[in-house]
Amino acid sequence: MIDTVNASDKDKARFLRVFAFIGSITSFLMAITSYQDGYHALSYLLIIGGFVFASPFVIKNRDETIAVLMLYALYSMMCFLIVSGGSNGTGPLWLFIVSPVTFFIRGLKRGAFDLILLAIIISVLFYFTDQFGYYSYPSHYFPTRVMLCFSILCILAGFYEYYRNKYSLQLMEQLKLNQKLARTDAMTELANRRYTTECLQDKRFGEGAVFLLMDVDNFKQINDTYGHQVGDEVLIFFADVFKNVCTEDDVISRWGGEEFLIVIPTGYELRARKVAEKIHKKLADKPFTSGQHRFNVTLSIGLYVRVADESVDHCLNIADKRLYRAKSQGKNQTVAEVDLAKHEPA
Repeated sequence: MIDTVNASDKDKARFLRVFAFIGSITSFLMAITSYQDGYHALSYLLIIGGFVFASPFVIKNRDETIAVLMLYALYSMMCFLIVSGGSNGTGPLWLFIVSPVTFFIRGLKRGAFDLILLAIIISVLFYFTDQFGYYSYPSHYFPTRVMLCFSILCILAGFYEYYRNKYSLQLMEQLKLNQKLARTDAMTELANRRYTTECLQDKRFGEGAVFLLMDVDNFKQINDTYGHQVGDEVLIFFADVFKNVCTEDDVISRWGGEEFLIVIPTGYELRARKVAEKIHKKLADKPFTSGQHRFNVTLSIGLYVRVADESVDHCLNIADKRLYRAKSQGKNQTVAEVDLAKHEPA
């Protein structure tokens, strides 16, 4: 099967069809010239090979199986060209196209195994060609040099495949790191505001999704009293609490400064309210600790359940109003209901 580390499925499929197109056209053209030169057996084999190479354009959703079939068809043609000499003794020259195709389709380890096995078979065929009585090479120097060149080409192709995979893996790891940096807040490792906004476009966060907008109580006082380093540690402490009470389906983000946002998907309003309760309880039960500093921290939460056809900004605006009310009512609490006296907008 195709086993190339750094090739996407589309890249593999594209390469397979390019190889199939070149292989089929070349096989059919060589079949015609071989037939005209009187090499009928070779011509028939090339026609069969041409149809095999053309199979990816006819058979769909079987790329991995077809790739291996095409490769082994190529091996079979190479063996026949060695024994028969091909057209005017030039058949063995086609051997040099095998190694790069093999490594792409089979990968480094399987490709190396296939090429070693093929080299052994071809060496035996070269040695016994005269005894088969089908074709006789004018000198043993020609097969020897063909095999030497083939071996060197396989080794170079193997090294190229090794380093290609190595640096591709490093590139993929760097790409994943860059994506993570672009999506997460470096300090808390929560989703950042931009990525959260993208996530909220998903239909899971439509009507019925619950917005919990949170703000750390007395954060300026914490910074002034204990320093900004401790203030940063407090934010990380809150992030850990959120991760413990939420699930992978929830969006947890640092919305800005000492403000956080948790969005619970549609259909989990009851769980969202319990999440808010758990956050308050965990903060009450577990004081923040940093060195010799030990004190309780709290936050205020504005909770809002999204209604049909409401924008994300509108939901956040209402959650922010409820957060402000939680602050003005004494902090360390969740405000989740409409204030009819103040005619809160719905």
